[in-house]
Amino acid sequence: MRNILMTTALVLPIGFGAAYAQDSMATEPAAEDTMTQTEPMATDPANDPAGEDAMAADAEADAAAAEQEAAAAEAAEMVEVEQAQNELRLDWITGTNVTSPEGDDIGEINDLIIDGDTGEMKAAIIGVGGFLGIGEKQIALPWTDLTVNSDAQEITATLTQEQADAAPEYVFRDQAATEAETTDAMSGDEAADPMAADPMAAEGEDPMAEPTAPMDGENMEPGDMEAGDTEANMEEAESDMTGNDPNAPETTPAN
Repeated sequence: MRNILMTTALVLPIGFGAAYAQDSMATEPAAEDTMTQTEPMATDPANDPAGEDAMAADAEADAAAAEQEAAAAEAAEMVEVEQAQNELRLDWITGTNVTSPEGDDIGEINDLIIDGDTGEMKAAIIGVGGFLGIGEKQIALPWTDLTVNSDAQEITATLTQEQADAAPEYVFRDQAATEAETTDAMSGDEAADPMAADPMAAEGEDPMAEPTAPMDGENMEPGDMEAGDTEANMEEAESDMTGNDPNAPETTPAN
């Protein structure tokens, strides 16, 4: 009897352990199925309106960027992009002192002359003499006779100071008027001179002469004459026909 009880005590724990293991294995797939069912499904961007709008906006932005790059590349071929080492700025040249071969100051560059046909630098206008700009004269030195060093910080001429003082002053011309300015000037002259606008008045009539007053009865309308004037004229006509003066005193015939 005791052997039976001991055998039973050993078998029961083993059976319960196997049954618990089977139950655990059976519940794990169910848990996995539950997790699979509860996970949200991913949205297809092709069927999402918001996603389509975002994709369209990105495509437009990419197209605009590509267009800007193409326009910039085209414009870069038509302009100068960067200053080269051998190129000078006008601001560097004007205001720089020009020295003679002996190192004497000749004057300051005030302006530059450029060939309008070729675009080449023609001459440099240098102010010579004077004091603080008073009494200064402008001479033009050929650009090829100037040596520019250190980015126009030093400019040397082949002309001496004595030669610069004796050189004749450069003669500038007036800038030509544009077509619009010429038209406006002609219109202003015609407005100031009425004879230029009316050739007939310049030939015969004097615009300053006073108009001639019409003679009595000339170019007068019937309504322009007053009633009193009409009666007086009629009386004068009757007196002319009868020879009597209406204004003479009446005489009484003698008995």
